[in-house]
Amino acid sequence: MKQGKLFSEESQEPDRPPDSGQSRPIGLPHSGSDTSRKAAERMVPAATAQAARVFHFIAECGKEGATDHEVQTELGMTGDSERPRRWSLHRAGLIRDSGQRRKSPAGRPAIVWIAANAK
Repeated sequence: MKQGKLFSEESQEPDRPPDSGQSRPIGLPHSGSDTSRKAAERMVPAATAQAARVFHFIAECGKEGATDHEVQTELGMTGDSERPRRWSLHRAGLIRDSGQRRKSPAGRPAIVWIAANAK
């Protein structure tokens, strides 16, 4: 997978999100209308902060990683908030599928995510 950019600040290390809330995450969806674009723009600070929280939690888990449900539970996030942030982190090449699977609360195999540089 080609490594993309999640944050617009050039001075940050590529595998660490910035700590300031001033970077813009990629991929905030909108329909293209002016009201939808404005709503997406208002979401930027919250989405950036959430993405940083998700990244730091997954990175702190090391090679054990975390499933979406584990991230959501630990960080007190809904799936609707966590999954788009995790998806953006994955698309940017900051996290990756570890190849491990753990059972979800529904008993199904769930991807275990790890930081891209985790060994």
